[in-house]
Amino acid sequence: MFVSSEPTILHADLDAFYASVEQRDDPALRGRPVIVGGGVVLACSYEAKARGVRTAMGGRMARALCPDAVVVPPRMEAYSGASRAVFSVFSSVTPLVEPISIDEAFLDVAGLRRIAGSPPEIAARLRRAVADDVGLPITVGVAGTKFLAKVASRVAKPDGLLVVPVGGELDFLHPLPVER
Repeated sequence: MFVSSEPTILHADLDAFYASVEQRDDPALRGRPVIVGGGVVLACSYEAKARGVRTAMGGRMARALCPDAVVVPPRMEAYSGASRAVFSVFSSVTPLVEPISIDEAFLDVAGLRRIAGSPPEIAARLRRAVADDVGLPITVGVAGTKFLAKVASRVAKPDGLLVVPVGGELDFLHPLPVER
């Protein structure tokens, strides 16, 4: 069995995806708390999250926590189109893309060092490409396993990049709360 000396699994996760698409498509929403949904919060911007709003929360409670939030109805076609554009960027990086949902995937970049650079360099270029080509913020975790890459992306949110070096897994995980 071959064990890599560097982390080669990327977990790419768009940040507050539905709300970010709304903010991208309507500049008046940028920097403002945005709630996608009505009776139930389907997604919310980081500005709304800072006020305590959470996905799957009742709309009434969300508006009580964040009365100045802009509530927008979901536009599933817009989110599907944005997702297709992002996954096109993923596929331009590596053919080894494992979709998890409409807004996240694992990418295996093992073997690409000679033609594309180190995994952290690939991850940084991926983030720039998604921002430049699709106009959305994305967080990427890089690690030796899918689990660690996903945890790294959660820690790096929003709009970040975090690499867990091979051999540094325990140092990375030890200070994290158990719920992560």
